[in-house]
Amino acid sequence: MKRAIWRSLPQVIIVLIIVAVGASIVLKELGVSFAKKSAAAERKAPSQSGIVAPATAGAPAAAGSIAANGAPSGGSANASPGGASAAPGSSRTIVVRAASIAPGSIRNYTKINGDVVSGNETKIYPAVSGKLLERKVPVGAWVAKGDTIALVDPSKVGESYLPNPVESTVAGTILSIPVNEGDTISMNTVIAMVGNLSDRKISTSVPERFLANLRIGTPAEISFDAIPATTYPAHITELSPVLDTSSRTLEVKLSLDSRDPRILVGMFATVKLETENKRNVLVIPRSAVILTSTDASAFVIKPDSTVERRAIVLGTEGEDAFEVKSGLLASEKVVTEGKSSLSNGDKVRVIDGQGGAEDGAAR
Repeated sequence: MKRAIWRSLPQVIIVLIIVAVGASIVLKELGVSFAKKSAAAERKAPSQSGIVAPATAGAPAAAGSIAANGAPSGGSANASPGGASAAPGSSRTIVVRAASIAPGSIRNYTKINGDVVSGNETKIYPAVSGKLLERKVPVGAWVAKGDTIALVDPSKVGESYLPNPVESTVAGTILSIPVNEGDTISMNTVIAMVGNLSDRKISTSVPERFLANLRIGTPAEISFDAIPATTYPAHITELSPVLDTSSRTLEVKLSLDSRDPRILVGMFATVKLETENKRNVLVIPRSAVILTSTDASAFVIKPDSTVERRAIVLGTEGEDAFEVKSGLLASEKVVTEGKSSLSNGDKVRVIDGQGGAEDGAAR
């Protein structure tokens, strides 16, 4: 029995040590917790000891002092009538920009593509059939009427003839020579294309729906990808008398109002062509119009510097303005900037000297 006790004694001792260590850790943790609570209690004690003295009866509280319940000690929770809050019934004044309604013009445009062509292009044909012996001029050369462009040998097997010259029928620049020396040609073969480069034109095709208002002299603006940031004024000089039934377009040619040596035949052009022009109609800036799915309106500035939202009827739509058919009168002023902040009856102050409604407006 004693031997058994002695043999188990080390295990008992180890268990006791483990228990003691665990107990000490637990007590330490409990002691720290108690210490924190005690320290917190000591820190809290001064704030509850009445350091802030109550206000003396009848004496006003210091400015900005806060009562125990968190409300300002100088008055009620609601602002007084004479405080910082806006007085009941006061109106706001909104700064806006405005424009006057006046008669003007409304223009519509369409953008189409075109090509630079010479003013006139003439095809040159040979007088005989045979073999092309020689090209006498290069592409790009200028020729006068009657100059020889090429030589054609009309000889056949067993027959020998002198070379026959192919002469230009007009003066101009050789735009192309689509045949080569040694080619067998007929009297229907185009030997060369001669054009007048001093009179370059823009050739384009206009869709059928825009033809109603097209006339000789209709203005346009031409731009080129090869010459960026430059626009050239132009006008229609030729209108085809027939419509292309396959594409439903009309061939139109325009002349540039000024010359530029950088513009070459064959260049790609963008044509901004005027398709409608209404003159002497009431015009309202696009920025003044409020469009919805059902109607249009604008804020009109009245003589007392207040605004009225008024329904209007629009006509032709231009790039920057609309035609006004009804709802506005000439010389009335409409808000162009700041209308998103307005309501019917708001008072406004017009800036930049536009509108004249600034006099007497609240500031």
